[in-house]
Amino acid sequence: MGLVIFQIAIFLLGATAATSRTIDPNFDDPYVSNHRFNVHKILSVLENRTGDQKLLEKVKIKLFTLSDGQTRLIASLSDWVTKEGNATGSDIAFLLMTALITLL
Repeated sequence: MGLVIFQIAIFLLGATAATSRTIDPNFDDPYVSNHRFNVHKILSVLENRTGDQKLLEKVKIKLFTLSDGQTRLIASLSDWVTKEGNATGSDIAFLLMTALITLL
């Protein structure tokens, strides 16, 4: 009998604890904001270079599955593309960006 009461108490307390710990989608987490900022930088470079909306939606989904380190690497390449303009180094950085997005 004591075991049944204990299981019911755990079930009820576990349910309330699980529902009371919801996370606000507007939670100001620095990791989330940095990740979103990096994704935005990458997408802006890709939009300037390609302009294909279907492709950009697929890339956006893919970028949100990557880790923070991977998005930082691709974002640094996108900074290089933006800084260099239409130079050869910019084309190489863009090629590396697309390869990393495809392969990761």
